[in-house]
Amino acid sequence: MPRMLSITDLIKSLWARLGSMSLAIILLVVLAIASVIGTVLLQNQDQGAYLQQFGPLWYWVFRSLGLFDMYHTWWFLSILGFLMVSLSACLWRNVPRMLKEMRSRKVSLADKSLKHFQFQQEWKMDVDQSPDALGEAFRHRLQGWEFKQSTEGGRTTIRADKGRWNKWGYILVHSAILVILIGGWIGVHYGFRGDMAVPEGQTENEISFLKGTDTQYLKMPFEVRCNTFFIDFYPTGAPKEFRSNLTIIDKGKEVLTSDIIVNEPLYYKGVRIYQASFGDGGSGITFKLFHMDGSQQIDTVKTNVYKSWTDKKTGVSIKVTDFKPYNVENMANPGEPNKWRDLGPAVEFEMRGPGLKPVKIKMFQNPFVDSEGVNHGSFMSISLTGDKADYKPVALGIDLNNPDEWKLFHAFMKRLNANTSGVQRQQANLEAFKGAMRDVFGDKRPEKFQEMAMRTLQAVSMLPKLPWPLLPALDDYDLHYYTGLQLARDPGMNVVWVGSALLVLGLCIMLYMPHRKLWLIIRQHEDGKKLHVSLAGMANRNQLSFEQSFNDLFTQLTQDFSGNKTKGSAS
Repeated sequence: MPRMLSITDLIKSLWARLGSMSLAIILLVVLAIASVIGTVLLQNQDQGAYLQQFGPLWYWVFRSLGLFDMYHTWWFLSILGFLMVSLSACLWRNVPRMLKEMRSRKVSLADKSLKHFQFQQEWKMDVDQSPDALGEAFRHRLQGWEFKQSTEGGRTTIRADKGRWNKWGYILVHSAILVILIGGWIGVHYGFRGDMAVPEGQTENEISFLKGTDTQYLKMPFEVRCNTFFIDFYPTGAPKEFRSNLTIIDKGKEVLTSDIIVNEPLYYKGVRIYQASFGDGGSGITFKLFHMDGSQQIDTVKTNVYKSWTDKKTGVSIKVTDFKPYNVENMANPGEPNKWRDLGPAVEFEMRGPGLKPVKIKMFQNPFVDSEGVNHGSFMSISLTGDKADYKPVALGIDLNNPDEWKLFHAFMKRLNANTSGVQRQQANLEAFKGAMRDVFGDKRPEKFQEMAMRTLQAVSMLPKLPWPLLPALDDYDLHYYTGLQLARDPGMNVVWVGSALLVLGLCIMLYMPHRKLWLIIRQHEDGKKLHVSLAGMANRNQLSFEQSFNDLFTQLTQDFSGNKTKGSAS
């Protein structure tokens, strides 16, 4: 029956296993795989986006494993903790031994050990040669090396070391990894990273962040005011630069004002404030509401982005979701070079009403004018699903910016409805349009009336199909941006920097300061008439370079010994 281990032996055994190389490698591999997953799978995103991307099944699998906020899960922190304990055990067990080896250098070398050296050479010379002279030649050729000598029973051994503190590289690398892990652990438990949206001219002091699957909020010990926001665009419509002028207000006092751009944060009280995004900050929107009941009535209403307006008469509600002053699109046909063009301001809103299917609309303020200067009238994009990816363009025909065209449309519709002459349709349309032109403009024809006629005909076939009692059109806007800030505090960051510096230093010592050892052993031959001199060496890294240096040293010492009138042979 096997002997039962005592508690002390069990603790020692567990401690030895914790400090084993195999466990450390397993933990590092698992941690690396988890980090790759956390890098590929974007962390702390909107849960709806995850659900749409992965579907219900995989969404709940990933959510149950905590992969959406992996760096705060119990299992990831447990792996991190085990790795720190393993490194601590490894250092506790091996550092004293390494320090002792670096301090104490054994000089004497047994003949049995000498036979196993990869690098060794020998001389045989006259017995009247002085061991001190041979040793002096050995020291002269190894400038900058450390020497230690011993003499026992007529055998003189000189040991030379260079880079004997090389094991500090191993100590520093392992210590650096431990320090970096400790810094990461501190950052996870005592740091934060959250978002703050501050409209121009307003002040905010609260950040929001996702923890697991919940949105949480945290108040800052100071307030941030956005004084101004500036943005510049590339011809493609992509943001070129966006800049915020911020003021930090601490306990009611303005303590700091500075501009920030992407990758140039503002630092205050251990918190870094990054320029992260931008968006509409509640711009004022003015709509013209064109009544579709044939009354030609046009109303004007004002609202703001992120707010709703409801028409009391029809019950139709408009919820403004976004506004963009620039909308750059590629107008090139397939296979042609890109032709980027700004279509002008556009407002996005959701429209609902009694008996109406909810619809998302993107209404452009300017009419569409092609490359030849032809005005094709007002236009919009419609999404019946509410998803921007499902937008479909819709040409309205008439230019809603021109009130005369709205009058012309209704005059034309009135005359078409009143036509009972029985003449051909094309002729009837022409007579009705001429009459409508006289009703609106009299005998004076407007400029480009032919284009207006084409737009009116298109409107006649399009506008009556719209199921809405009101047609909202963008009339004017008062632009206000918000600046999207990311506030982060990481108390473990400086610890990580210290660990990174130690890691670089340790790697430099390991790679560029190998421990090289040489022994010169002088003893009398068995017949007592010759001296037997041996040169042996070893290095822990870069064996090819050491072999070259060892052979060069042997050649040089052969010349030195011959210069002292020594007669010998190398073997």
